[in-house]
Amino acid sequence: MSERQRLGVQDALWLEMDKPGNLMVVDSLFWTATPIDWDRFREVTRERLWDRYPVFRSIVVRGEDGARYWEEQPDADPDSRYEHVVLPEPGGDAELQQLIASQRTLPLVRDEPLWHAVLVDGFHGGSAVLFRGHHAIADGIRLVQLTLSVFDTTPDGTVDARTAPMPTTPDQASSQAPVPPLAAGPSTTSRVMSRATDTMRASLALTRGAATNPVGTAHSAMTLSESLIGSVRSRASFLSAVPGDIDTARKLVLGTRNDLSRWSGTVGDRKSIAWSPPVALQDVKAVAQAASATVNDVLVTCLAESLRTYLEDHHALCHSVTWDVPVNLKPFDPDLPVELGNSFALVQLELPTNIDDPVRTLEVVRRRMNRIKSGHEAVVDFGIQALISGLNKRLYRATVDLLASRAIGVLTNVPGPQIPLYIAGQRVEGMMGWAPVTADQIMSFTIYSYDDKVFVGIAVDAGQVPDHEQIVDGFLNAFQRLSRLTLGRSAPT
Repeated sequence: MSERQRLGVQDALWLEMDKPGNLMVVDSLFWTATPIDWDRFREVTRERLWDRYPVFRSIVVRGEDGARYWEEQPDADPDSRYEHVVLPEPGGDAELQQLIASQRTLPLVRDEPLWHAVLVDGFHGGSAVLFRGHHAIADGIRLVQLTLSVFDTTPDGTVDARTAPMPTTPDQASSQAPVPPLAAGPSTTSRVMSRATDTMRASLALTRGAATNPVGTAHSAMTLSESLIGSVRSRASFLSAVPGDIDTARKLVLGTRNDLSRWSGTVGDRKSIAWSPPVALQDVKAVAQAASATVNDVLVTCLAESLRTYLEDHHALCHSVTWDVPVNLKPFDPDLPVELGNSFALVQLELPTNIDDPVRTLEVVRRRMNRIKSGHEAVVDFGIQALISGLNKRLYRATVDLLASRAIGVLTNVPGPQIPLYIAGQRVEGMMGWAPVTADQIMSFTIYSYDDKVFVGIAVDAGQVPDHEQIVDGFLNAFQRLSRLTLGRSAPT
């Protein structure tokens, strides 16, 4: 009999969460300015992934006890896991983004190893690799480490990148490209004309959401009421002062402050991908230092500001959105165990989208992030994940959908090495990745740091999030505005 390894509780959980519109597949991307020698690349990945980790040559089977196991396949061929693609002209970002979007809804075949790599030629004259791995294989931080294991820190491949220095916190970012000017919002006239349609949409969403997220529904009702009476003042939320652990209980029992906006609906099978030019880490650190905040606080604030602008431009009533944020429960270890697996929890971060002042938004974000850090939400949520994995399939699915409906998607901040890496002798110019989302969540947003730069990327449901490029463009606009206000205020007179 082939070698078998029982899946952990969390690993098996992700296998049950696939649905046609949202697959539990992590998509990782890196690219080079010059073409990669694919024979050399395959040789490296065979040695460092295929031969090292049994899960890459295994399939999932059910045992007589009903549990799921990884079962090694002696006749498995690593070359069957690769697909070679040449991008159509002109071979730019748009063409690669379209390719990734088309892959986003392609399920991994269950009677084969649960990973697939697309080898891309013709991307800006160089190459790119899209690696797709099912979440059952490993959690996000381990998949990042797996990606690093195929890289080197020197062009000649003498030093394995697993020894590359990693940041101690997930707070990074960068920009060498010019930041586009601030986008103009819709005219006052167009806002007024859209009010009636937007109010009807919000009212219908309230009816649908009352049973799944009471706090979110109540929050939306207040948002709708304010719009009807013409109020534009920001509210001071009572819940903002609740300490971390009580706040955790409120999220789990009553729900989150996730306004039911235009993003309430059923996801489809069309996805869209976008990423931004990088922002210099030193620039983000300067803003963080001036504001007495962390780099992560600054980056998350830029996301909140970008979403606020996007929602206003699309005439949506929305004062707050909630994200599921993965939190790793084990420290970074360069020597990964061969079993891999998952060891993380999802905490829920509520971002304000109703404050037209990025400095004030930063204050709210910092306060909410600190409450999460000071509480025990990650540990509690991990226990709940283990608990619901033991439910029968129907009840389990309903519970997952209920919890997932309280967030619009997954927000990840991936701390990569802050030195240049090489693959098969070629320098890696950039990295990006997208976490999977479940139920009817519509967005995966990633902040990915590498080589003292941060790349911001988004994967969305095309039907639910039109004009998705505006969100990554808005992120850069928001950083420009926050930088101008913060550094201007802190500059010596």
